[in-house]
Amino acid sequence: MALLSELILVAIALTVTMFATKRAELGFPCAIFWAITGGQAYVLSVNAWVDLEYYLFFASFGMVIFTVLIAFGLREKRDTIADEEMEGGDGKYIDERGKGEESLEVEPGKKERRRSRELRERAERRRTGEKGKRY
Repeated sequence: MALLSELILVAIALTVTMFATKRAELGFPCAIFWAITGGQAYVLSVNAWVDLEYYLFFASFGMVIFTVLIAFGLREKRDTIADEEMEGGDGKYIDERGKGEESLEVEPGKKERRRSRELRERAERRRTGEKGKRY
């Protein structure tokens, strides 16, 4: 019975830590400890539907499914490439350039789109401090 109570404490502690820190990596250890707790509870149960260990067996395997699904839900999602680039960004707009960086000018022989041209003009106005037309 002492081993069962220790297993329950470890499983609960891992589950609480997973929710408190919102770390999806703790979902797998939580599921493992809940499964071991359920197996130990089943071994210790004597009569079906009478012992507390028998109910703990079903509850712990429910917690296995719960922690695996929650770990899947807690994982960090990145929808677009822009989300990944924003994390490591340097605080500049994509059409701005710093000292020593190459220009984002159009290559010779390529036709520039209207939207690209407008963005470049707006960035130039922002750099020089000019007031331009508002949309």
